[in-house]
Formats: sequence, structure tokens, C-alpha cells
Amino acid sequence: MAQKITKITYSNDITLITLSSLPSGQAVARVLTSFAEADINVDMISQTAPQGGTVRLSFTISDDALGSALTILGKLNGEIRIAPEILPGNVKIAFYDAEMVNTPGVAAKVFSLLSEADIPVMLVTTSDVDISLLVNVHELNEALHVMSEAFLVKPEEVAF
Repeated sequence: MAQKITKITYSNDITLITLSSLPSGQAVARVLTSFAEADINVDMISQTAPQGGTVRLSFTISDDALGSALTILGKLNGEIRIAPEILPGNVKIAFYDAEMVNTPGVAAKVFSLLSEADIPVMLVTTSDVDISLLVNVHELNEALHVMSEAFLVKPEEVAF
């Protein structure tokens, strides 16, 4: 079956937050709850498998929420030992097709195309019907060009 994508969207001004050596268990819930209580939308959540009792948690927020996020992380650092890495100025690109769940090779094609274009991917999240990637804002135009040509889909900008 041919690999296809029927919709490509992108969102600008995305900050990547990564918390290394986060104690597994309640710490992840505490971090995400703190952001929810501050009315900050968290997206692209990715957690590593526990190793030595800790995990690495990455997630994205809007660049607009960065000030509030820094305040939250400062408060959390008093409760939980966290080592935040913060990288603003990114773009989320999402690839969608309702049949992706039954179509082998879609992720392979997306990653192959980005690799051939020397576009590094900083974070990946998936579902049955979509692949979301975080890339540096400077890579956006090339990434959209490569993908729209490969899948014959016009990308559209969406709000975070």
C-alpha cells in the first residue's frame, strides 16, 4: 500500500521543555498538573522508559507561555529535583491520514525525507492517525516544501 498523508499542518512559536532525571511516578503527574493549574496547554508529551528510578520527560508549550512556565519550573524545583532544558522558537509539523493506522511505512517515508534534506527532528509523538514532529523554525520552509512535494498536500498553519 502506498504511503500517503492527506493533511499537513504546522504551528509556530513552540517551546520544547525537557526535564531530565525526573523521579518516575508522581513527579510526572505533579509537573503536568502544575501546568494545567496555570492554564498552560501542554502538547507533544513524551516520556522515556524508567531507568534507575528516573525518567526523561519532554513536552511542548506555546512560546507565549514561557514566562509562566519558568515560574512553575522554579517552584517545582523546590519540591522535585528537576533539571530543565528549555528551547523556544520551534515549529510543530503534523502529518495526518485516517488510514495511517493500516498503512505501513508512513513514518519511514517521513523520516527518510527529512533525513535526506538534513532536517533534524527534536521530538516525535504519534497516534494511530498522525505523526507530529518538532523542528527548528529555521527548518520550516524546507520541511514543508519536501513534504508537500512528496505527499502532494498543501500545508496549512494552525494555532497552537
